[in-house]
Amino acid sequence: MRYLLLALIAAGVAVPALALSNARTDHSGHYYLQGVMETGSELLLRRDGRFQWYLSYGALDLFAEGRWSEKDGIVLLTAEKTKDVPEPGFKTLQLTVRDADLIPPDGHGAYVLPPSKED
Repeated sequence: MRYLLLALIAAGVAVPALALSNARTDHSGHYYLQGVMETGSELLLRRDGRFQWYLSYGALDLFAEGRWSEKDGIVLLTAEKTKDVPEPGFKTLQLTVRDADLIPPDGHGAYVLPPSKED
């Protein structure tokens, strides 16, 4: 994508400013928690508005799945009881959007996307 934009610019083709921005408007993707010692966590935000989440810390394993939405720089996870997760690890969780990362409420660590293979 980046190379296509550079080629269009070099050719003098008008490219909307939004296409040049690094800001993500679609926060769907598979995130991994980084920056929290001895803790493993992943978050999958699906394009259909559903999510799956887990957190593992020592002998503690928590899971949740449900619906997600984004508004005003906040990704809101709303857990639902399901057959696979009858007792979710939380009811709601607010993650603050910072660049392409999602920051937990306590400010420790960040859910990050793996580097893009296109870069």
